[in-house]
Amino acid sequence: MPIRKNINYSKYIFWISVLFVWIISTLADRFWWNSYSTTPSWDQADYLNSALDHARALSFLGGNGAADFSSFLDKSPKIPPLASIINGAVMAFAGEAPHEAAWSLSLWNGFLIFNIASWGLYLRGKNFALLGVVISAFSPFLFHLRTDYVLELPLISAITFYLFHLGRWSDKSIGGKWIQLIIASFACAFSLLIKQSSLLVIIPSLLFIFILSLKRDKQFRLQLLCLLIINLLMILPWFYHNWIMILSGTYRAVFESAAKEGDPSIFGFKSVLWYFPFLDNQFGRVTFLSGLSGMILALLSYIRSFRTSIKLVDIFNKNNYKWTWIYFNLITCWTFTTFIPNKDERYIACTIPLIILLLALGLSNWSDWLNTFLKFKHYYLLLIPPISFLFSNSFNKFNTLDNNSNIYYPVRDIISIVKSDQTFDEKETVIVVPSTPEINQHNVSYFGKMQDGNILGRQLGQSLLHIEPVLKYSNWVVLAEGDQGSVSSNSIVLDNAIRDSSLFMMVREFPREKEGSYSLWKRRTISLKQNEFHNRFIELANGMERGPLGIKLIFDEIEIEHMLDGHFKYQSIVRDKALSKISSDPENIESLWSLALLKILSNRPSEADIYLRNLEILLSNNPWPSAYRTIVNLSTWNPWKASSIADRAHKRNPHYFLKSLGDTSAIFRGAFWRLKSASNSVPNAIKNIDEVLKPIGK
Repeated sequence: MPIRKNINYSKYIFWISVLFVWIISTLADRFWWNSYSTTPSWDQADYLNSALDHARALSFLGGNGAADFSSFLDKSPKIPPLASIINGAVMAFAGEAPHEAAWSLSLWNGFLIFNIASWGLYLRGKNFALLGVVISAFSPFLFHLRTDYVLELPLISAITFYLFHLGRWSDKSIGGKWIQLIIASFACAFSLLIKQSSLLVIIPSLLFIFILSLKRDKQFRLQLLCLLIINLLMILPWFYHNWIMILSGTYRAVFESAAKEGDPSIFGFKSVLWYFPFLDNQFGRVTFLSGLSGMILALLSYIRSFRTSIKLVDIFNKNNYKWTWIYFNLITCWTFTTFIPNKDERYIACTIPLIILLLALGLSNWSDWLNTFLKFKHYYLLLIPPISFLFSNSFNKFNTLDNNSNIYYPVRDIISIVKSDQTFDEKETVIVVPSTPEINQHNVSYFGKMQDGNILGRQLGQSLLHIEPVLKYSNWVVLAEGDQGSVSSNSIVLDNAIRDSSLFMMVREFPREKEGSYSLWKRRTISLKQNEFHNRFIELANGMERGPLGIKLIFDEIEIEHMLDGHFKYQSIVRDKALSKISSDPENIESLWSLALLKILSNRPSEADIYLRNLEILLSNNPWPSAYRTIVNLSTWNPWKASSIADRAHKRNPHYFLKSLGDTSAIFRGAFWRLKSASNSVPNAIKNIDEVLKPIGK
């Protein structure tokens, strides 16, 4: 048997070394997760909930799965679904507990490390790539992401993969191939389907490629067009189904959270410099200063070597392009992130892989100089990142493991008590009044849904209007003695109302690490009151014919009911009653309103349009069925149909709201000549709605 003599052993040794580094970092992560028995707090529990929901929808973790594709898309109303799908698949194999679900973070970390290695080979070769891999594995910031269940690690793993393949495809010396384009297209879509903040990288990078395409051939421009089309096709189903929730959720997360948390103004000097102080801790002081000094020395040497004037086109030549790609994306991503109002150390995560490559370049420069003058071996520099990590704050976290493992988290016991009281695993909602890292609605839901559970946590107490419904209809309530966490002062009023009421009894009290305690309260058997919101819902649905007044009342009451009953059990009762009546009386107005409202609440605007059309015929003198039809058709991106409905209804029944909807819909379908009409009708509609709602304003 002939022996192959052309095997590249150094290539295999390199990739085995990369694998070894990933294994070492994974062992450290697993030691942390298996020792640190904490309860996930707000965001962490929310992401774990999402992974559980998607795993159930795909039947990875039992259950009947999602009924259809729309039901599956309902599971990700604000955050894209890809990371939750992958994390849910890992849960199916590893387990649902936090330390078991965290195996997904180890896999994402492996994906990142191997992408950094690929970047290094592309930029300068094996030694440089290994430096980048070691810096990545021993970065304190990345260690923090690997031991905290958030989406930043999946995000930067996908972004690194995307930038690498888009950069190779756009590199004139080695790129331009269709297979490179296809990989880059899917990498872009995967990044977008993990988290919206990937746009901070994707938008400027695609703008760069677009400008570059003006100097390239027709095939390159055709490939760029294909990239955009592939991404639109992959993103469109999720965005089309959830776009209202996505935009409103993004607004709350970016602008309202920034105002609530007191983040600096984006135009202030403090905002511009906000992220710079974190760099030292994110990479370790020794690694950061060593890499930075190497970069500075290289820059000074480069400046001294200038013999002639520099031309801008020189940075796009085949020798400089790959580093131009790195610098451009780092600068633009950093700038875009800086001007996002909501600030947090982990929000700069997308720049971390690019900074790692620059720090590796700085260390590589030191290696070249030391080898030239002192015959210094390059592999000694591989010790700098581990040494830097040993002296960082992240390593000190290991010293707190014993103390942290002794902290008592009552969520598991609370869920165990509620489950033991359930019959046939019925659906239950636990009202959580406080909001602390140890107990909040998100981690109560997470532990309540584990092992095919049907217990959800919901938070009430932000408004005084919540007190009466909670006293009347809630079965289980969690209270806190002492600090209430990040809730309003009204929560204390609800807390006192529960304690002073004879309707509830304390089941058990749980200790807290700090002063105070938590307690679980259950409604007394003698005070059980049937929640017949399904009857009230029918009344509310009929109120839609009153326009804004009816809508205001509907959503005020439904908002509270959806907290009291997180499973929306009333909806099946209303649906069955309404369909039964319609089968014998197709013109039953009460049932048509109920079904239309149910479809709107379920994010099924096209189905709601069917019932609203029937109401439009039956209530020809009422403008509101036509108004609602216009709105649901706008929400399905059909301004042509929406405009036709509003204009036709306005001729039959002149009304200020129909006029404004007709003008707005027409503009969206391209009738820009109606801008003048809209400038009058829209403010007039807003003014009239304000006057109508003023008597019931809070």
